[in-house]
Amino acid sequence: MATFKLVCSNAKIGSFELGTGSVAIGRHPDNDIPLKDDDVASRFHCVIEPGANGQYILKDLGSRNGTRVNGEPVSTAPINPGDVIVVGKHTFSLKAEEPKPVKPVKAAAPTAEASAGPDDESPWAVELRNILDALPPKQSQLEFIHIIDAGGNRSEALRGEGQGSTAVRLLLLTGSKARATDIHCEPKGETYSVRMRVDGQMVHIVELPKVVGDLALGLIRNACQMQQAPRDATLDGHFATRFPDRKVDYRASFTPTVHGHKLVARILDERIAPQSLSDIHMPIYMLERIRKACQNDAGMILACGPTGSGKTTTLYNALREIDRQRRNVVTIEDPVEYTIDNVTQIPVGHNNTFGDILRSVLRQDPDVILVGEIRDGETARTAAQAAMTGHVVFSTVHAKDTIGAVFRLLDLGIEPYLVANSMDVIIAQRLIRVLCEYCKRPVKVTPGQSTRIGRFLEGKAEVFAATGCSRCLRTGFNGRRAVFEMLDFNDELRDCVLNQPTIAQMKKIIEQGVFTTLQQSGWLMAARGITTLDEVERVTGV
Repeated sequence: MATFKLVCSNAKIGSFELGTGSVAIGRHPDNDIPLKDDDVASRFHCVIEPGANGQYILKDLGSRNGTRVNGEPVSTAPINPGDVIVVGKHTFSLKAEEPKPVKPVKAAAPTAEASAGPDDESPWAVELRNILDALPPKQSQLEFIHIIDAGGNRSEALRGEGQGSTAVRLLLLTGSKARATDIHCEPKGETYSVRMRVDGQMVHIVELPKVVGDLALGLIRNACQMQQAPRDATLDGHFATRFPDRKVDYRASFTPTVHGHKLVARILDERIAPQSLSDIHMPIYMLERIRKACQNDAGMILACGPTGSGKTTTLYNALREIDRQRRNVVTIEDPVEYTIDNVTQIPVGHNNTFGDILRSVLRQDPDVILVGEIRDGETARTAAQAAMTGHVVFSTVHAKDTIGAVFRLLDLGIEPYLVANSMDVIIAQRLIRVLCEYCKRPVKVTPGQSTRIGRFLEGKAEVFAATGCSRCLRTGFNGRRAVFEMLDFNDELRDCVLNQPTIAQMKKIIEQGVFTTLQQSGWLMAARGITTLDEVERVTGV
């Protein structure tokens, strides 16, 4: 099979071999072919991707000066050997080279461990390596990792060249580079379907042969130090991996299905989590208000939203704003996922509730308390009373928006005076996927969209849509960012809460100040090219 090379007329750039992944060209250094001194080229100018029947497709990424093939400007076009491509000041030509014949070698009989074929010939291994090669950042070789088992001991399981250890190593590396939060390995008869949750969405990665999947899951069970159990038993455990620059923890869950155990591994990688309030892209006026609330001696800061909307991450970063040397900070969590320096972190056990532990913590002379979640009236009432008696209380509640959070607390049976006098700030948030910079494309704003969005479109005639490339696992998105809505309690709002409030009454008071809804915050992000209008509707639409 012929190999294809992209040859540049500039000798400093030379040639670049095209494979199964995409090749990005532009002025930005993150491109596969960076055109550093080309002031005519755009930052992300164009991309070449494999198409059908061994052909390659060139896509212009909305560059300001366009891309030309054989002298003609193109937006999307197939390219063939001999074609001349002009990007900025640089000229490329596509060349095909026939491989040299190789003398055949008689293959040895496969062993049981390698029954799926050697690593370099296994389609699943090649597919995983291609995914790793395409995901940024580019690196010359794969990182080496090793497992730390549930007992804290270093395991040599990933040093072998067997199919099981290779599969686990490649999957953990893929999860790391893709910023996945979960890895799903589900048996489907003769194969294991591997998917990962990336930016909140499930993405199919690879199909593993049954023998390889069984070996990989067996290795994870050993790392979790799980005992032998019946086929219909559910199993839970944990292990960790040591990367060259960090340690990553995993929570593993095995659940029986009709074809065998399914593994879901939750990835707890602090590298992909924001480490300060400044990192979560909160509007400045909200950021300053939260910081001010963190310095108070009393009051409650409540975060609301559905599961997986980043509430706990926001509260963790708020805790980092507090002087933890001079103040006693205690958290009650279910479970404790990330550790914070100089904070006493207490997990909720099987025999205790948030309310039970909160009453105990109040006898530990706390200044600041984080209650992982308000689930019942007892916990809510105790937390509100603590906020009125000289403690700063952080907590979360499941509610659609900030106004809904007030009514949720009232529905739990808390007296209105407790809600009115304990509450300081309520934050509602959602996580919206961010467009991939390599493949996003501009689209016109329709008249209907312009009328509906109004001033939040900031006068833009174009927004961006997702396309999908190998750098973003064909999703069109790369990463997530939170959108926020903040309800700042003032005297007028407290008077309203004390007197059997309605949603209309609260909205009338809120709209007198600076207030942006979740959906309006999302529209601003779309207008600035950060996400798409469809994504905003999916996440914040009612």
